[in-house]
Amino acid sequence: MSMQRIVTVLGAWTAVALLFSVQMRFQGESPRSWGWIAGWQLAGWWTWAAFTPLVTAFAARAARLGSPLRIVAAHLPAALATAVLCAAVEGAVKWALGIYRTTPLSLGAGVSYAVATYWTFNVLIYAMVVGLYHAVRAARLESQLMQARLDALTGQLQPHFLFNTLHTISAFVLEDPKQANRMITRLSELLRHSFSREHGPLVTLEEELQLLDHYVAIQEARFGDRLKVTFRVEAGTGAATVPTFLLQPLVENAIRHGPAPQEGGGVAEVEIAAVRVGNRLRLEVRDNGPGVSSGGDAGRNGGVGIANTRARLTQLYGAGYSFALANAPAGKGGGGAVATVEIPYVDHAYRHR
Repeated sequence: MSMQRIVTVLGAWTAVALLFSVQMRFQGESPRSWGWIAGWQLAGWWTWAAFTPLVTAFAARAARLGSPLRIVAAHLPAALATAVLCAAVEGAVKWALGIYRTTPLSLGAGVSYAVATYWTFNVLIYAMVVGLYHAVRAARLESQLMQARLDALTGQLQPHFLFNTLHTISAFVLEDPKQANRMITRLSELLRHSFSREHGPLVTLEEELQLLDHYVAIQEARFGDRLKVTFRVEAGTGAATVPTFLLQPLVENAIRHGPAPQEGGGVAEVEIAAVRVGNRLRLEVRDNGPGVSSGGDAGRNGGVGIANTRARLTQLYGAGYSFALANAPAGKGGGGAVATVEIPYVDHAYRHR
């Protein structure tokens, strides 16, 4: 058992002892002194602090039985034995400290008194400890499951991006080797950052934009003057946390469904914007393409990148995010489509102070 867990268990039972001490101090007509009350309560609850690791260890072994009926059957005799033994130890400790209300008592009498008085209550405490153990275990398993799902989704996203990028580079290997070399250098930098596990599923917006810059440079090298990408990032938002690789699939989608620069269909313009709106961070990726059809564009909404983006946002924020892909409002830029993501604004620097 680690020192951190020991301190946590001891602190929790100490808090319970203090709460019962306050209750005991102010009930009755002739209250005892604070010192006596604290000694009485701590002797009992610290005994449970000593038994808690044993109970949780048994609960972990019993959980492997699988069947709920078998688990309950295993806990019944364990609960009875623990309740009696814990009460006996408590009685012995209180006798050793000389804090029984009726004195003098022999050691045997003190132990018998504690067992007769507390064993039924201790059964309830045993059930509470086991219940808390399973609640913490379930929360830990859920967290691990969420992380595994995020890793799986990210794993799907990265090969998808890598395949498209390598296909882009391959077009330049014979036609323009120097350009291909520059693109490979950019790709290696992007992969070096994207495969890093130092930051987990979240990075700062500034880091995300640095990753995106490598991707944009690769695409600009491919399309030249036929692609124009601009950034409009509100000052101070760079420290906000965002899911890693959030923007890249949105930009990729915007380029793919823009004016088709690879076919000479015009200049594809993509604008990436980030702004804080109250306690939310709004991210937008806008293109000047034909927009989204009234019935919904299956190609735009059903791609691997967009599907993974939605799934990762759901895993990280539940119902606390919004994602929309719609026609951009008429005005400067003249239509097109805009992907809008809103997530809770969390300042990375403030959170780690």
